[in-house]
Amino acid sequence: MISVVALAGCSALPPGAFTSRDANAPLAEGPPIEDVVTAFDEALSCIRGKVQPGITFAVGQIVDATGRESYADGAAGKFVTQGAGEMVQSALFRAGVTVVNRRDPNIPIVETQWGIRDLSQQMPVNFYISGSINSLDFIPGGGFSTQIAGVGPRYRQNRILIGLDLTMTDALTGRIVASVPLQKQIFSREVGATMGRFFGDTLLSLDMGGQEREAVHFALRQMLSFASFELLGQLMNASTFAPCKEKVSPFYGSIQNTGTGDPEALRAVARSGAALQQAAVVQQQGRALQPQQAVAQQQQPAARSIQEQVKELANHAMVFGARAVAAAEESLAADSTEKAAQKAAEATELLRGAVQIMQRAAELGLDGPEGDAVALVVERGIGVVTQAQEQLAARLEAGSATAPPVGGAPGETAPTGGAAVLSDAAPPQDPVQAPALPPPGTPAYDRMMRNAQ
Repeated sequence: MISVVALAGCSALPPGAFTSRDANAPLAEGPPIEDVVTAFDEALSCIRGKVQPGITFAVGQIVDATGRESYADGAAGKFVTQGAGEMVQSALFRAGVTVVNRRDPNIPIVETQWGIRDLSQQMPVNFYISGSINSLDFIPGGGFSTQIAGVGPRYRQNRILIGLDLTMTDALTGRIVASVPLQKQIFSREVGATMGRFFGDTLLSLDMGGQEREAVHFALRQMLSFASFELLGQLMNASTFAPCKEKVSPFYGSIQNTGTGDPEALRAVARSGAALQQAAVVQQQGRALQPQQAVAQQQQPAARSIQEQVKELANHAMVFGARAVAAAEESLAADSTEKAAQKAAEATELLRGAVQIMQRAAELGLDGPEGDAVALVVERGIGVVTQAQEQLAARLEAGSATAPPVGGAPGETAPTGGAAVLSDAAPPQDPVQAPALPPPGTPAYDRMMRNAQ
């Protein structure tokens, strides 16, 4: 009997239990990946097309304000999801409204700093959603356990009460135009049975049971979807919102007070819609201008400013060239390979900018003594930068650098080679191989000029 039990136990073990240490254990496969579907998706989809596409929405901070954490018994820390904002953003997108991403502004900010994007071209927000998940209470449960002659059932249940508050804010005035507080009890229960009997001198004990509990984060997703649905409903006319409201079963959620607490809410939406209509009218009027007037309005400022552009470009080319010479000379005089590489790279970039600006100025008509002066400065920069690059290459080939005296004798050699110091540094590039400059007169070009000065 022991052999049979042992063989049965071996067959029930996972495939990786006896895998060799030199081989990969086979991975278990569970249920397939599927779309996240909530009970409020149909109601959200009903709103599609009922909100003007020109009215834009965004999602701000929706923080975990419960303060609940656990690291015992294999817990990972936070009880509540930290991605509530993305869940609300998905709900708005499912509702078909115009949504702009304000969750991660790093990419447009970096591209603005690089001079390849203007933040003023970003679509402004009319309304944004913010709030918090602010309550998480563990409600004491109850149960029973009964045994007669060592045999009997057991039952136990517990509850978790979770609450959140979301608000819709008018981005123009800062006025809260809609608010939704929600709470839900998450249910958990355990059932089982126990049997213990003596058969002669042998004790036989059996225990079986099971547990079930609502998925906490999925319940939160449903609450956030329902709250987003109600916030949009508070900004809509009651007759328009009613058919969508009927698609929400009371079994999954219900709110008695569906009206907004702010009488200015609908007027704020109306103002946003009126502004969009006015912008459309202005755009149509602009298209109706006579072609001759439109061409004159575009060409006249360009004709007046062409000489100013050439002069400005010449000045900036000389500034870039002079700074390239200064940086290259600092690279030649540097006492460490790291500093020499840094200054050489800086000189290369400045020289690249000087060459591009000079080429652009020449295209616009730069010539004469002023053009000769710019060319002389750029030519001087090419010579000094080339010398700095050659010296840097020689240092890298030598494989060592002289460090400044820090608590040691003058001229002491650093133990780290130049190649190791510059492991993350890019090799110098040809100064004239560079991407095109932003067009003069654009915010990106003006920003680059200010940084150079």
